[in-house]
Amino acid sequence: MSKASILFVINPISGASDKDDLDRVIARFCERNELSFDIMKTTGESDAQNIREAIDQYQPSIVVAGGGDGTVTLVAEQLIGSTRMLAILPLGSANGLASEFEIPEEWDRNLKLLLDPKTITIDAIRINDEHLSLHLCDLGFNADLIKEFEREGQRGKLGYARSFVKKMANRRAGRFRIVTESTSSRHKAEMVVIANASRYGTGAVVNPRCDLSDGLLEVCVFKPLPWYKLLALTWHSFVGELEDSEYFAIYQTSEVTITTQRPETLQVDGEVIDAVTEVRAKVIKGAVTIVVP
Repeated sequence: MSKASILFVINPISGASDKDDLDRVIARFCERNELSFDIMKTTGESDAQNIREAIDQYQPSIVVAGGGDGTVTLVAEQLIGSTRMLAILPLGSANGLASEFEIPEEWDRNLKLLLDPKTITIDAIRINDEHLSLHLCDLGFNADLIKEFEREGQRGKLGYARSFVKKMANRRAGRFRIVTESTSSRHKAEMVVIANASRYGTGAVVNPRCDLSDGLLEVCVFKPLPWYKLLALTWHSFVGELEDSEYFAIYQTSEVTITTQRPETLQVDGEVIDAVTEVRAKVIKGAVTIVVP
């Protein structure tokens, strides 16, 4: 195969890991393997436009998203409709999509995937005609957790754990109406997940019917449960048997509209969007090609 040209898009503030040597490691790897490469850093200002301009100027065959799920989605948005491959270098506090495909976090192992790239083409989900989700978006508990995590200004898995404990002590349920192509239902729930993938970066499975290339999304409903049932639900989640729980419901569809009785926090691939009372989601079939082990 011909040598690849690679654009690295790195989020320098993602996660809590030290990235001081990352540029040097990338340069050494690419030079040793005679790969043409360029590196750009996100700044939080005009990132989407800057990435598009870098792609137009450099014309890479592979674009590497170095960061968490938000960075991956930001880069993927610029690749929809193209033949370019998306590679993931997990650098975030939670790397859900990387975990989904068991993409290595170790830099040297990860970069080797670029030498003879194996790929899978996956769907994406368009949220409210504006946002893109490759992984998971949700309303309720997890979105509130991420909002708390960001408000506290914490980084890394320890900070995430602190926020989790704090939110668990203040769980609340909302009321949701879920309308798919064939069903309409109402639920009292602590969290509703619109899922492309199967699990969060922690490894907890929230979507036991996951198929990233089937043209369908899943709507996963987590109903209120007493404290003494929490351990059982957690067990069902980690072993992929959520549908055995009376506190869980799931719907498969290519599009869905969810309305809420009161504003609920919405997060999309790890990024808090806003408090909303309506979410419209629709599948984009075969949206992006991912480099996988």
